[in-house]
Amino acid sequence: ALTGATAESDDTPLAELPTDAPAPPIRRYAYRSLDRQHVLADGRLMDFRRPDLWRVHGDRQIYLASLLTKPLGDGPALVASADMPDLDHFSGRGAKDAIPLYRTTDGSDANVAPDLLAQLPLDDATAEDFAAYLYGTLAHPAFAARFGDELDSRQLRVPITTDAALFREVRAVGRQLLKLHTYHRRFLAADDPTAVPSGAARCTRSVPLDEDGYPDAFSHDPATRTLRVGEGEFAPVAADVYGFEVSGLKVVQSWLRYRMKGGAGRQSSPLNEIRPARWPLAFTSELLELLWVLEGTLALYAEQARLLDCILAGPCLPATAVAPVDDALRRPPKALEEAPLLRR
Repeated sequence: ALTGATAESDDTPLAELPTDAPAPPIRRYAYRSLDRQHVLADGRLMDFRRPDLWRVHGDRQIYLASLLTKPLGDGPALVASADMPDLDHFSGRGAKDAIPLYRTTDGSDANVAPDLLAQLPLDDATAEDFAAYLYGTLAHPAFAARFGDELDSRQLRVPITTDAALFREVRAVGRQLLKLHTYHRRFLAADDPTAVPSGAARCTRSVPLDEDGYPDAFSHDPATRTLRVGEGEFAPVAADVYGFEVSGLKVVQSWLRYRMKGGAGRQSSPLNEIRPARWPLAFTSELLELLWVLEGTLALYAEQARLLDCILAGPCLPATAVAPVDDALRRPPKALEEAPLLRR
């Protein structure tokens, strides 16, 4: 089980390590919205470590990301991940705008205003109930479209219904989305599959596995609903799946650009040159999972828009119902400040 101590602390400079020193652990990493990559969990290899997030990373943790200091664009106002998020996870910008649901690795201390859960229209509401409601309300394009003018100049404000039945409806949709967006690693019921359920998209022509066949370009044909990745093909891929956007980030297209033969993004060190020589089979599987996740996401958008209308048409919790949060609660618990961290 992954805990906050992702690797033992070690201040030894890399140049002084013996040749037989153990390799740093490799962890899943939420690079961009719905784009899971990998990172060497060693702070000596990172430009910008995020010690507070690493300290609270655990098997129950979930991160919610948005743009809290910049205007939102089209698409959902919130995205989620079960993996450690990049500084610009949401849309390639919005550094530091990622919020963990829990302040401890075991999920014993929720990162929620102390008196908020008691104000929700449920008996014994949990942090996960609130997260699911939040996601059902914000994680779709109708919210940003409706409040576009207000979001240009202020942070996100979530309307919280006082109608218990409506709260449960929004929570149920939010849980479905959170399952999808964490690739079935969070919010699972006892009978839920642990793998992303298959959608409509299939690999109809395999991407070549030899060096010469490594894709260096991709395209989409909306007429035939075919996504071409080099010589490989995936279908049916609807235009709204291919064009799925999170505030300017085209999710599928960004995912593919980073996996093309030449790669993408800023070349910051010789480590960027370490790339696969052949298209891994795992890329095909993960691309299909991404397409299936987006299919499921789009299928929920109409219901989310309807529920948002219902929330705004009914009574909501006033902002004054929740007391301001003490600054101390905006940081991880003091007991964790000296806890073992990833290698530095």
